Amino acid sequence: MIRPLSMLVVSSILTAAPTPKVLSPTATVQKQIETFNAHDLEGFLALFAEEVEVSEIPATSAPTGKARLRELYAARFQANPDLHASAEAQMVSGDFVIQKEKIKGRAGKEPLVAVTIYQVKAGKIVRMWSLRE
Repeated sequence: MIRPLSMLVVSSILTAAPTPKVLSPTATVQKQIETFNAHDLEGFLALFAEEVEVSEIPATSAPTGKARLRELYAARFQANPDLHASAEAQMVSGDFVIQKEKIKGRAGKEPLVAVTIYQVKAGKIVRMWSLRE
């Protein structure tokens, strides 16, 4: 027989357990910029889905999957210690965050301005398209 007091204790323990918080699409993209600027590779990659799709417009060969993204950004962060991104403008529509971004600190190169479209689901970036000016 289950005692009413036991049920109350179990119920309060279950409701006290923290629920993992899923970031909104906007917060996910903002956190991605922050971890990029901190050159926090693991924090940066944690915001991407395992099978993330990355594309450029017009189409070029681009990394697919988090493992390839790890290789690419580990090399970029190491080669460019002053690498820094900023969002110049932003528009949000459902799962999509569209930003005009400026990337500075690329060794020997001028700042890059691009429009990047992020599709975010359950707090993870699942697709990312970039259009460079």
